[in-house]
Amino acid sequence: MKSELDLIRELYRYNSRGRQGYLRKIWGLPPRERYRDRGASFPSLVDIYMHILDAYRWWFIRVYARGSFDEFPLGTRYTLAEARRETRKVDLLLNRFLRDLRPKELDRTFTMPTRGHERRTVRTMLVHMIEEELQHKGELNALLWQLDVDAPVLGFDD
Repeated sequence: MKSELDLIRELYRYNSRGRQGYLRKIWGLPPRERYRDRGASFPSLVDIYMHILDAYRWWFIRVYARGSFDEFPLGTRYTLAEARRETRKVDLLLNRFLRDLRPKELDRTFTMPTRGHERRTVRTMLVHMIEEELQHKGELNALLWQLDVDAPVLGFDD
């Protein structure tokens, strides 16, 4: 029987595999469509994708590890090579974190740097980020469908 941590790791691998499909679909579009402001949570398809990476960086580097990083600026015309490089960096960050994590550490708490003394558990952070990415992938799906482009839907057991 899988442990809770095994399931979380599996969901992170699932999200990582899914990001590859979004890279291909988004950067396979003509530049005009890829970078056009669509009035969504973040202006363009590229901005939404890069935000997914930034959200992981914010939670794992800024919040949990108390480090710093520069957010990806909105409106930047990232190339496929740049997006792949940044995706690999995020994947490495997440893989290292999850590889070293032990089940008892899911209950470890940390203070939110931007919210005073509010505390979160590692479990809450991990589950939140699964939801965060799935939310933005759903948004990307809808925007791709509006362009008559099949979204890179990937079943969990595929």
